[in-house]
Amino acid sequence: MKKDIDRLQGNWRLKSLIVDGAALSAGMIGDARVLIEGDKFRSLGMGATFEGLMRVDVSRKPKSFSIKFTRGPEKGNVNHGIYELRGDKWRLCIATKGGPPPAAFVSEPGSGIAIEVLERDVDPAAAVV
Repeated sequence: MKKDIDRLQGNWRLKSLIVDGAALSAGMIGDARVLIEGDKFRSLGMGATFEGLMRVDVSRKPKSFSIKFTRGPEKGNVNHGIYELRGDKWRLCIATKGGPPPAAFVSEPGSGIAIEVLERDVDPAAAVV
């Protein structure tokens, strides 16, 4: 059985994003993508590029992760979140202002919590490089 970090490898396309309780339009999301390679991630789109390291913890309920930004506007910051991985769909909920991971997939106004839904991108021409 593959570990979750192995199942997350590859390119993912952002399909929806809720920040502080407000959904962003498809136009704002545009062509945003995330690439996972080993324990590294790269996020492109929405006006910035972010890179860093990712750790997952499948022993927690819900499963959790942490990301440490090594490049981009958030360089030096560490954010924690929870996630679900079902086939080619990855849903995550992240505390963008630091602190512990959220307890549930809920984003309230002013919370600093973002909920993202991503789908595996199988189009090799659209891969993050």
